[in-house]
Order: sequence, then C-alpha cells, then structure tokens
Amino acid sequence: MFRLTFWVGLAVAMGLVGWASAAPPVEDFFRPYAFDEVKVSPDGTKVAVLSTWKDFRNLYVIDLKTKRPLQLTGLDYAHVIQVRWVGNDRLLFSTEQDGSPTGGLFAINADGRHARTLAESAQQQGARGGMVFRYARFLDYLPDDDSRILVVANDRSEFDPDVYTMNVRSGRKRLVARNPMGVRHWVADSTGAVRLAFGEQGRRRFVLHRATDRDEWQQVRDFDFMDGQIIPLAFAAGDRECFVLASTGTGRAAVRRFDPVTGELGEVIFADEVYDAAHVLQSRHDRRLLGVAYEAERWEVAWQDEGMRRLQELLDLELPDTRNTFYSRSDDERWYVILASSDRHPGTFYLLDTQEMTMETLVSRADWLKKEELAEMRPISYVARDGLTIHGYLTLPVGMEAKNLPLVVNPHGGPWVRDSWGFDPEVQFLASRGYAVLRMNFRGSTGYGGHHLQAGYGQWGLAMQDDITDGVKWAIAEGIADPARIAIYGASYGGYAAMAGLAFTPELYRCGVNYVGVTDVALLQRTVPRAWESIMEQLEDMTGDRKRDRERLEAASPLENADRIRAPVFFAYGELDDRVDMRHGTRMAATLRRNGVPVEWMLRSDEGHGFRKWDNKISFYRTMERFLAEHMQ
Repeated sequence: MFRLTFWVGLAVAMGLVGWASAAPPVEDFFRPYAFDEVKVSPDGTKVAVLSTWKDFRNLYVIDLKTKRPLQLTGLDYAHVIQVRWVGNDRLLFSTEQDGSPTGGLFAINADGRHARTLAESAQQQGARGGMVFRYARFLDYLPDDDSRILVVANDRSEFDPDVYTMNVRSGRKRLVARNPMGVRHWVADSTGAVRLAFGEQGRRRFVLHRATDRDEWQQVRDFDFMDGQIIPLAFAAGDRECFVLASTGTGRAAVRRFDPVTGELGEVIFADEVYDAAHVLQSRHDRRLLGVAYEAERWEVAWQDEGMRRLQELLDLELPDTRNTFYSRSDDERWYVILASSDRHPGTFYLLDTQEMTMETLVSRADWLKKEELAEMRPISYVARDGLTIHGYLTLPVGMEAKNLPLVVNPHGGPWVRDSWGFDPEVQFLASRGYAVLRMNFRGSTGYGGHHLQAGYGQWGLAMQDDITDGVKWAIAEGIADPARIAIYGASYGGYAAMAGLAFTPELYRCGVNYVGVTDVALLQRTVPRAWESIMEQLEDMTGDRKRDRERLEAASPLENADRIRAPVFFAYGELDDRVDMRHGTRMAATLRRNGVPVEWMLRSDEGHGFRKWDNKISFYRTMERFLAEHMQ
C-alpha cells in the first residue's frame, strides 16, 4: 500500500475550487477542465500543469518542494494544449481556439523566460485555390539532446507532411525524412533516426524502411486495405526489430514482432479473442517493452513487465473505483503522475514516489462535478438479428431503476470509430435530465476486429442500422425503455443514423436530433473534402459506389425516404463545415416542413463540423434539452 498525502490548499491558492449545485446547469458538463496535462519533469523536481486563467487554459509550473505555482503564459484568446518537457528547464506546447488546434508550436523556460514561437499558426492560399492549413506537430524526442526534437510539418506539401529536426530555442528546422507520398505515420529508432513509415494511397497500404536516415526508402510490405493491416508502432531495444499492430483481413489486431528489413512478421506479443490491441508502452531509458494497451469494455494494459504489473495492482488496491493510468513519469522512473478517472469522474491527478512508496493528491480536473450527481455507464451486449454480438454502453439516470425509462439512443459518428467507457459530458448531461442513454458499437465500428469492421462496409442504412434498431428493441424487451418515449440523437454519421432511424423505423421514435449529420450518401461522395480525395476509392468500397450501387444508395438515403418520417426533428449545422455539406440539412428540413413535420433549425455561420465556440455549444445543448422535454412527455 501507499502512504497517501495531499497538496493542501493548492486549488484554493490558484482560485479554482468549484462548488456543485443540486442540479448541475448545462454549462457545468461542458466547461473546460480546471486542471489538466499534469506532466512531471524528467528529473522529477517540478510538474507542469494547465489551469484556467481568464477562462482560458494556461501553463503553470509547480516546484515539488515548495508547492508554489508559477504562471508561465497569460493567453486570453486561446487554450494551451499538449504540454511536453524538453529537458528539465524548457516546455513545449501547442494551442487551440474554439476547440480546434491552431497548428502552431511554442516553447518557454520553466522560469517563464525565453518564450518563443517555434512554428507559426498559418492559413495560406493554396496552389489549387482555397486556404491551406499549415502546421507543425511534435513527433519524438532526440536522445541526450535537450535542444532539438523531431516534428512533422506540411511546409512542402499540404497533405504529405515531412519530418524535420527542430531547435526548441530558435525554431530552426532541418529536413530529415521527405514524404514519398502517402505516408501518414513515422517511427524513429533509439538514436532519433526516422527509419520506418506507414502510408496509404487509395486502397493500398504500405510499410517503408531504410537502414539509416541517409538511405533511400524501401517498400517492405504492400497490401489492400481489405486484407488487414501492419502498422509500425515502435522499435524494440537494439533497433533490429520493431513492434507492429498486425491483423489479417477479418482478424483482431495483435501486437507482433516485425523484421523491418525482410518485412516478416514474428512472435505474437499480445492478442485478444474479442478486442483489437492498440499500442505498446516502453521504458523511456532502455526501450524495454512494459505492456500493451487495448480497449475492451474499458481500457486495459496487459503488462509484460513484472514490476509495472505489481505497481498497477497496488494502485488499483489504493484507488479501487477508478481507472488508474500512468500519465507521465520522470526519466529514472521514480516519479509518476497518475490519472484516476471513471465514468462518474473526469479525473484526479496524483504524484507517486516509487522510492518512498508515497502518493500525493495533486488536483482534480472538474471538482464542481460530484460523483453522487453523475450516472454509471454500464457495459452491455446484445445479439443482432443475424447473430452478430454488439457491444455497447447503457447509462441510467442517478437513482432511477432500469425500468420503463425515457431513452435517448445515441449512435456514434465516424462511423469507423467506437464508443468507449469513461466520463462523457453529453451522456452525463442527458442522464442528469432524466434520460437513459444507449450507445452501441454497431458493425462498422472499430476495435472488434476486421470482421466486425468490414461487416459494415456498404451497409449504411441497412445492417448497420439494423444493429441500432435491434439495440432499441433489446432495451424495450428488457423493460429498460418505455417504448412510447424513445428519441434518437447523433452527430455526423450518428446524424445519418438518427435520420435513417426516423425514416426506416418511424414507429420506434418520438423525435430525433440531427447534429451536422449526413442525410444522403451520394451527396456526401460528391462533396468530399480535398483531404479525402486520395482515398475516394476506399471510401466508395466502404459506403457504396455512386454508379454501380446507385439503387442501394438511394434505398438507404434518409433524404430519398423523407416522406416516411413523422417525428419532430431538431437540426443543427455549421455553415463552414467542409465534411458535411449544409445541403444535407437544408434539403431534408425543407422536405419535412413541406410534409408538415415539426422542424427546429439551428445554423451557425461561424461553425464547421460541430460547434466549438462556447456560446454556440451551450445554445445547442439548451435547445436540445428543451426540444427533448417538449417531445418526450
């Protein structure tokens, strides 16, 4: 067991103690965290932390002996994000405005001196017209070098970024890996040489290798995206082999050893029968493999290192009600920042001293949210009509029995992502208003192997929608949902699923909310953003060919079947959306109005694919709250 102590008065000293009310207002679920990005310095003497100042997250450093916070930045127009130590005395960070990264990269000393813009945030006129977003992003550290890092930047090519070394004091860059076209992922060895790459062009996936950072790239694997994946993750100790995420076309992704010269797959390090592996964890100073992270019902780590396994067990004994993550660590691995979080808790940071076996409570992300006011997210599963097992999550209002409840069905966007267990502000907001919330990882979702993913290809509005419908019917059959009070709400692809549910199973739903959602796949394909053009062939395999599958696409189009919709719909779109053309909403809303269906419409001229600005975001959730209350009586 650890000896647990507290940083008494730190949150009070920084003016950031929150107080919960009996019924949390909408704003409480969506406000920025009071503290985040707590990172211990390499020598373990200081921690960096983000905290709010004038409603924006800014960067502080706290000396671990004196516990005194020093404010390093004073931004009142953007949030600081993605903080990293470069050596013991300099910090690297990025910024975001209205929820979107700016693309810039900045550095400052831990004493507040020598602040520097390393890479400007930039919107430039592109060669093909329109604006090009220029960025620089951290890639990796260089060993025994506190003055330079590896960054990925698209100075030369908008969609094919290269790798540079960057001086963290001057911002000067030197090209070290030129993108041969299509590379999306780079891996450096223990010396800092970029020697592995993974890319995609159309249907193709490929792995590149070079013996040194002065040699030409050699292709060692090439395969169709339907045949699975081999994604390099990291070099193993010694740099002679690496770890990859590998799967056959329909199998689960496993972590395996890989010979980067021959392209041959080796020993399976970790594989699960149900869930895909995600990434590896390595020691910072000798690159030994510590564990493999994977997402089951919750995120898990299959520890390969016995010391880390025992340390995790001790943490979980001390903090039994949370998922306890090793968030940052000192170079000698004595000091760890631990993030303890759960479905009912955004997270508290602790400082763990593995030499003295003590653990100090540092700060909480959102102390104005109280666990007793938040709802439990329960993993569930059910069997779809064709026998496929669908995993998901059910959240019930606090203090309510799972019986005859009003239900909001909330299919995720993507669709090639998955829902996860943990604190989710939307889910908690809806549960706090008295609704049960059902989320499901329907076929086409990631995380459950290639078979589950590919079972969704070409099934928009068809089997993918059946999985959602079967989840609703499961909730009704279990007595959880009141069949007369069910709504469906989704964003992006989730908005498509909401409209498809209203069109193809109108008897199930009292109302729907379509947030920046697709309503017609053919229109989506005609208006894809430029960044997607290189994978258009793959997208058509996943959604349907515009010519060959025209009849199927029309049959699965909510817009083409709008006459079947009877329930009221709340639409919300951003005029600047480059992913989902606004006509998806305007055409559908106009058709429903002509048919006498009640429509509520929200358009924001200063928003894109999802509302980022605070006032717009809160206006959306307040309107949704009123809309659901009105139609779910």
